[in-house]
Amino acid sequence: MEEQRKRRIAMNEATFRRINEGVRVVDGADGLISFVCECGRLGCNQLIRLDRRGYEAVREDPRRFAVVPGHEIPEVEDVVERHEEYTVIEKHADTADIVESSDPRRPLED
Repeated sequence: MEEQRKRRIAMNEATFRRINEGVRVVDGADGLISFVCECGRLGCNQLIRLDRRGYEAVREDPRRFAVVPGHEIPEVEDVVERHEEYTVIEKHADTADIVESSDPRRPLED
């Protein structure tokens, strides 16, 4: 896969992560929250549901994203967890700089 496409996919995923960082509303009594699929596919607008604890576990590593099962792109990422409602993927090292530098939770540099 060409380098430019890999970087575009990483940027798409980082954009969806930024959108999800603003989500704070629990959908119902089950405690699940709807988040935008953080896959790198252009035009994806599917939702995934997970609880706040599950979302925070994904956010502990800036190279990890929550996606709809089947939306992983093996050329640029590995599946690290599978759940009923979502899959956790981890970006390969060659695009780590993009997703790490765009992480909204990264500490601000002095």
